[in-house]
Amino acid sequence: MNIASRARWTRLGIGLVLIGIFEGCSTTNSTTTTSDQDRRRTALWAVATECAQQQKASLRIDRVDDDGQVQVTVLPGARPDVPAFTACYKQKAPATLAAAERAATPAQIVESGGRITAVPIQTINNRFLVPAMLNGTQRATLLLDTGANITVVTPQIARRAGLEVPSGDGGSKSKARMASGQEVEVSLVRVKSIMVGSARIDNLQVAVYEIGVLDNAPFAVDGFLGADFLARFTMTVDPRAGTLTLQLAGPGK
Repeated sequence: MNIASRARWTRLGIGLVLIGIFEGCSTTNSTTTTSDQDRRRTALWAVATECAQQQKASLRIDRVDDDGQVQVTVLPGARPDVPAFTACYKQKAPATLAAAERAATPAQIVESGGRITAVPIQTINNRFLVPAMLNGTQRATLLLDTGANITVVTPQIARRAGLEVPSGDGGSKSKARMASGQEVEVSLVRVKSIMVGSARIDNLQVAVYEIGVLDNAPFAVDGFLGADFLARFTMTVDPRAGTLTLQLAGPGK
């Protein structure tokens, strides 16, 4: 499952342009803190400023919103290339936001002095099922999915973990693309912690979606363990031994 991003630009009047990405991905819900919003806005402002500077001062950044919208003024006497700015912003913003998120929620091995942990996994139909712990109390079985750029949990396991799952049009939303190519809308919430063995990340934003039984497989899972968690460690899967090993590659990765 991959979170989809889109970019568009619309003229609001002479010299004004509004550029937006991450359509439908508002961050103004009950789980979003002021520090989250400030971190996001700062990261997006830095990207917008860098992309504007590439246009040789023909664009001025006026405002950057938490949802990724940027208001730009086209300066007089210049010949701006708004599509080039949009392409630059669309390309760099997701990676910059991801880096800001990693810095704010560092991966850790909670064992004293440890940098590596191994957990038993199940292998069914060439798929790896990983035991995880949400919020320190709720056990979950997650499908290891390196192709998913965000961890996904079902509404049922989210509620059992004490997460406030938005209903209807409430809460933060985003578009996600399933492995089948189908695009769906998911809710975004933050877990206090997610652990696999002794590997832990706090305050991680995850998607909530009703997964169901996958491709008629003879098992059900509580979600996907995605690259937002896995990529923060060096990962080794040993199907014969039935283990998943996660190791910290460096401080703050």
